[in-house]
Amino acid sequence: MTLENIYTILNKVIKDKVFYGSNLYDNDDNASMPFIVYQEISKKSARFSDNKVDWYKSNIQITLVTKKKDLKLEEKLENELTKNGLVFSLISEYRNEDKSLNRAYEITMEEI
Repeated sequence: MTLENIYTILNKVIKDKVFYGSNLYDNDDNASMPFIVYQEISKKSARFSDNKVDWYKSNIQITLVTKKKDLKLEEKLENELTKNGLVFSLISEYRNEDKSLNRAYEITMEEI
């Protein structure tokens, strides 16, 4: 699984409103809620042999940003992750200054 694969999966949930790292955008339409931001937050070597890394473990954070609580959209995101074999953990849910809601998930990927 690659970051490009993650993007493809997330784009099925909210078409053309998926951003890497932050919600930077090219036009005002892309900035409107809801949208998803994803990023690689850690990448660690998981196993060595012959002084080389055999594989890495990466943690990816996926944040769903909505104007208000949206159970159907949350379920759609969680179902799409599960359908694609991605085991997720809900790590946080919090309100922003503008009263929008962030719901943050974490998945772990292995890279050989």
